[in-house]
Amino acid sequence: MYKRIKYFFTNNLYWKALSVLMAVVLWFVVMNINNPTEIKTFSLNISLLNEDKLEENNIAILNIDELKNQKAEIKIRGTRTTLDEISKKTNKDNIKLTLDLEQFLSYNISDEPLEVSASLKPSMPSILYPNNNFEIVSFYPTTYSVYLDNIITIPKKIHPKTVGETKDGYIAYDPELSSEYIQVTGPKSIVDEIQVIYAEVDITNQTSTIQEKVVPVAYDKDGNEVTDITFNMEDVSIKVPINLQGILSVVEPELVGELPEGYIVNNISYTPKTIEVVGNTDSLKNITKIVLPEIDITGLTESTEYTYDISSILKQYNLRLKNSSNNEVEISIDISQATSKSLSIPTNKISILGYNDEMLIDIPDEVLINVAGEDNLINNINIDDIKISIDIGELNLGTHSVKVDVELPNGIKLLNEPYIDINITNKEQSINEQTEQTSIQPNTQNIEETTTQKEITEEITQTESTTNEGL
Repeated sequence: MYKRIKYFFTNNLYWKALSVLMAVVLWFVVMNINNPTEIKTFSLNISLLNEDKLEENNIAILNIDELKNQKAEIKIRGTRTTLDEISKKTNKDNIKLTLDLEQFLSYNISDEPLEVSASLKPSMPSILYPNNNFEIVSFYPTTYSVYLDNIITIPKKIHPKTVGETKDGYIAYDPELSSEYIQVTGPKSIVDEIQVIYAEVDITNQTSTIQEKVVPVAYDKDGNEVTDITFNMEDVSIKVPINLQGILSVVEPELVGELPEGYIVNNISYTPKTIEVVGNTDSLKNITKIVLPEIDITGLTESTEYTYDISSILKQYNLRLKNSSNNEVEISIDISQATSKSLSIPTNKISILGYNDEMLIDIPDEVLINVAGEDNLINNINIDDIKISIDIGELNLGTHSVKVDVELPNGIKLLNEPYIDINITNKEQSINEQTEQTSIQPNTQNIEETTTQKEITEEITQTESTTNEGL
């Protein structure tokens, strides 16, 4: 059996293959001669007509993208040869399922989008071919829901926005825009969703002023970008001033002139003591402090306040305040009628600066200082609250008039600068001179010693006598 089957398939193989091929060709010939009728499905997209007329009448289709991407089908019945002809690209591209948008011009659209069900129509290519009998059996979709809205154009404010942080030590100021408003065009329902329009610029690690063009972006209340709108400008110019920041100290103003007799300045206060400024590097290198002008107190008998505007100084150095627009320094001078008093300070309370062990200093027993202040302060002043010192570090041997530095309690003023006379000698030289004097006058010393001993003996005898009498 096996041999018979093998013989059947392997014997006369060439003729058998030729027979199969002829049978297939014959089948195609018979089928083409008969030209049977068939149904074929064509897939396509919906075609839109008169779209420009909608735009001219300020009407928008909100789901236009969905409509354009909608897949459609048309089923066509025809002879095989006709369907084959229709399937050729030049003819197939002319098979359309169209939606004429002009029909929407008659609708009255209010403030809300309008839903309309529109009918679609199929169209077929004109085929110049014998026996081109064909017909449309069905198509899908037959209708489509579209949402119509009015196109509006309104102005919207642009908000400049910076992201990131400048390099340490630098500060970015409010951005400046070339245009504050922009015209927005789009369907009313979409334009109404716009919450804010930003012109955004990145200032990360920047050290100098930024100026560039950016594209505005619209966002809704949830922070999502709003699309399907257009602006009347492609971009706007934005400038972000960036400056170096620093701190300047404000120097206490110097007082000139004299108060009337019996009056003193208790205190000078001013604010601010420091100011934060910004500017370029060169500007900040040229100034480190604000020096306030002198104040003439001649004839003043009561506390007085002054205001000094430092804006001219800042402008001179191309600087400006960092966080405030107040360019004024407030100065207050506390003046009151004074009570004066003279105080004698024992010199054993004097701190001697610059002293060394080789010096021998002859100094007075006390130093006189004159002070003034309010009655209650002067009457309650304590010598222990006063610190006085002299500096002899740079003085040579000999006699000197030395200024006494005095530190007084708050509210008490020194009326004049005290001085004391001191004599500085060399300790070793003084000891040698005393030794020489002792060697020259030995008898005198012995007499003094004898006298002293005699006085002591008499004192002891007198004391014992007194004691006995008491007993």
